[in-house]
Amino acid sequence: MAAEALENKAKEMGLRIKVETQGSAGAKNVLTAEDIAGAKGVIIAADKNIELFRFDGKPLYSCPVSRGINEPEALINEVMEGRAPIHHNAGGAAAPAATSDGESTWHKIYKHLMNGVSHMLPFVIGGGILTAIAFLVDQPGLGTSAYGSSIPAAALFKTIGGEAFGLMLPILAGYIASSIADRPGLAPGFVGGLFAKAGYDFAYLGTLDATALVSGGFIAALFADFAAGYLTLGIERVCDKLPSSLEGIKPMLIYPVLGTLAIGVVMLALNPVFAAINTALNGFLAGLGTSNIVVLGLVLGGMMSVDMGGPFNKAAYVFGTAALDPSSGLGTTGQVIMASVMVGGMVPPLAIALSTTFFKNRWTKQDRNAGLVNYIMGLSFISEGAIPFAAADPGHVLASCIIGSAIAGGLSAAFGCTSPAPHGGAWATAVIGNPAMWLVACLVGAVAGCLILSFWKKPLDANESGLEK
Repeated sequence: MAAEALENKAKEMGLRIKVETQGSAGAKNVLTAEDIAGAKGVIIAADKNIELFRFDGKPLYSCPVSRGINEPEALINEVMEGRAPIHHNAGGAAAPAATSDGESTWHKIYKHLMNGVSHMLPFVIGGGILTAIAFLVDQPGLGTSAYGSSIPAAALFKTIGGEAFGLMLPILAGYIASSIADRPGLAPGFVGGLFAKAGYDFAYLGTLDATALVSGGFIAALFADFAAGYLTLGIERVCDKLPSSLEGIKPMLIYPVLGTLAIGVVMLALNPVFAAINTALNGFLAGLGTSNIVVLGLVLGGMMSVDMGGPFNKAAYVFGTAALDPSSGLGTTGQVIMASVMVGGMVPPLAIALSTTFFKNRWTKQDRNAGLVNYIMGLSFISEGAIPFAAADPGHVLASCIIGSAIAGGLSAAFGCTSPAPHGGAWATAVIGNPAMWLVACLVGAVAGCLILSFWKKPLDANESGLEK
């Protein structure tokens, strides 16, 4: 969206622009050395750290991605009118993106968190869906303790999927830490995440009895992420005082050794605290009655629509995927939570699609065409399909979708629907527990969101909607 907004505005202003995008599928339309050398300046509109060594010596203006969507002309003018500062890389190394117009502490934390989540998702989705396929395949083992791996075909999917899914917390921790401290933070972050997942503490060192370990879970990993990053950053600052002759061994020897040791000691000391918190939380969730689990489903479903891919959405999603982790001990309750989260995330695009189809006079022709794509986006559990509509009319769209998603999440929990898969949307229906009622919950939530939005929005006149009177 930011790329499209910048490209359209530059064309309107009579300027040439080339926009490189760095999404979950990798970099697209990559800038060449010639592109950069011939550019008047560079705009970085991103919510994660970007390697800036390519832009050394160029005017560079950095800002959150939301400004790229909403203020493309202002950003272009920052460069064209000479207000963008010249970027200088220390030693030509990769550097974190510094926001030229100031950056709040909350946005920094969000940027680091999104860096971890974006790298974690392929492991969660790939491993989780493979694990779900194992349960689908293993019909002979249904109802037995070996369900999911009682036959070789199921064991194949579960082994591969389980190993991939098990990397979730270390990957999250490693990439949050590397976002904070750049590459030196990667190794300490991974180690911190592993320690959080395993639950290692000082008592373990005396017995080496792994059966007594209790995982600190997602809460411990989240602490380890930021602790590893800032510990490494502190080590880097201290090492800045060392002689320049040692510059070459810092990243290869000093940073990984001291950073890994530091986070290891910290997690050994604090893991018992996180283990107690995680055990209490999981016990509470596992003991929820029908009415309480419905409330939780309602809240998590609604959170999926608050910002559609932003921090609230990701917090609910990561909570749901963490509940699927076998080490959480939640079992079926974790799958109920995940089903509510997934159906809540499916509602916003579907509500938009239904509204643009059945209430055409509330939308422009361009909106109606874009709305058709949201059927696929919604069925595929891609909440971001509703973002263009929410950005254009946040008051009506967000409130309507939040209500619809909350209804869907609550109904899914009330019907006892379960999902062993962390993604897939309607395409994963085959592995959903009580699939018919899960789809009913999705439909009811989408219709509710559509009706609230459509009756709340004022009809457009014939010229705006492109419809005949």
